[in-house]
Amino acid sequence: RGEPGRVDSSLRDIAEAAAANAEQQAIRRVLQITGGNRSEAARLLRTDYKTLYLKMKQYVIDAGQFRGSRAP
Repeated sequence: RGEPGRVDSSLRDIAEAAAANAEQQAIRRVLQITGGNRSEAARLLRTDYKTLYLKMKQYVIDAGQFRGSRAP
C-alpha cells in the first residue's frame, strides 16, 4: 500500500481510462440498438466502418453477441 492520500494515476491516465470506458459503452449501446449491424452502428456513431472495426477489436467487442437483440 502507498502513502495516505497518494494517487497512483495521473490526471491524464484517469481521463484516458474514462474516455476508453465511455467509448466502449457507446459502441456496445449502439450495437445493441442496431442488432449487431456494424455498418449501421458506424453511421450512428458518426465514424467510418474501419475505425469502428478497429475499436471493437481493441476492446474485444464481438458484434455477434448483439445479433437478434435489436432494441426497439
